[in-house]
Amino acid sequence: MIKPASRRAAIVLAGSALALAAGLIPAQAATTGWRTDATVATRGYETVFTSVAASSRADAWATGLSGNAKGTKLQTVIRHWTGKTWRSVTLPAKTEKAWAKTDPFITEVGAASSRSVWVFGGFYGGYLRLNGSRWSVATLPGGGAKSGNLLEIDAVKVFSGSNAWAFGVLDSLSSSTDAGVPYAAHYNGKKWSRVGVPGSGAISAVAAPSAGEIWAVEDATAGLTGLGIRSAINRTAALSASGTAPVVLEWTASTGWVQAALQPALSDSDVITSAAAEPNGDIWIGGSAPNKASGTTPVAADWNGTAWSSVSDLPMKASSTDWALEAMAPDGSGGLWGLAEGGNGSGRVFQLTGTKWSAVSTSFGKHPWVLLALTLVPGTRSAWGVGAVEASKSSANGLIAVTGALPR
Repeated sequence: MIKPASRRAAIVLAGSALALAAGLIPAQAATTGWRTDATVATRGYETVFTSVAASSRADAWATGLSGNAKGTKLQTVIRHWTGKTWRSVTLPAKTEKAWAKTDPFITEVGAASSRSVWVFGGFYGGYLRLNGSRWSVATLPGGGAKSGNLLEIDAVKVFSGSNAWAFGVLDSLSSSTDAGVPYAAHYNGKKWSRVGVPGSGAISAVAAPSAGEIWAVEDATAGLTGLGIRSAINRTAALSASGTAPVVLEWTASTGWVQAALQPALSDSDVITSAAAEPNGDIWIGGSAPNKASGTTPVAADWNGTAWSSVSDLPMKASSTDWALEAMAPDGSGGLWGLAEGGNGSGRVFQLTGTKWSAVSTSFGKHPWVLLALTLVPGTRSAWGVGAVEASKSSANGLIAVTGALPR
């Protein structure tokens, strides 16, 4: 088990998917529904995938990290779906060395094609870029080890090779408090430029019906506390202390980033960790809210273009465990998939059909697992999900799951 030896690891891994225990995952026989497509083990390390993106049936990327038992060594893990297999990606030696200097940790991946990919994860805003066949390392504006800022990217939207966005939080290392400010940067095909965002805190979730309309949630959590692989416990405590509810923002080319005129009925104890756009243009946000059992329950709310629905619990019995709706994505059939993460290191899958959320059975074996990110494969009803599955009492393997026909 990774025992964080640094402040960043303590922030991100507390209550995370790596709190897994016991057992070996058997070979999967299932060919339909949510099932295991691949597991990734790194000898002497435990592995968790934190992000996934797909540009086509034959192009998807899963990224994450591996760490040793003492938490003193961390390394980025990248896998590429070629339409036939999940291929291990090894960076050129010079690129790997430059990437290590950015202090990489939790990664967010975005892909326009198999030859146009971004991997964000440098703790000071560093990122990997695949352009054609060449990998390079660079830094987002406002970041860099010498900037005096921590810059964490927690959401990515890639519309094309010349139109991409990165979102997160910028936190000053010189500040006596974690008084982070929302961060947004746009790539226009030539360079990244920082874009002004109103408010304070962090951008924790983003949804985009199109390249011309983007919605984001500004989380009241100050600074970096609890982001990355999110800890519902840490985030809920921070939100309660802040006394500020999450805020929804909207962007268009004509208005720039503004606070949405109508806001969902969120309280200062609600935590928003995910967002998605339905094919009909509806915007969904999801996260967690305190329940009567002294835990948190996954919740969601919908913007139908006119009004927000009330924030409602997903169909899940309240318990003392902290649960959150960690990720959402279209299901290719007019609805959404939703991934719930438990503070006990386990996961569940839900599906939205019409206006009703339902729990979905999975075939990942009989041992604890969690999925943290997912993406619809364009033009299909298939989706990829990534996370971790326990491998022994003290370790976890990266998990790559699929639903629908295997994309080819």
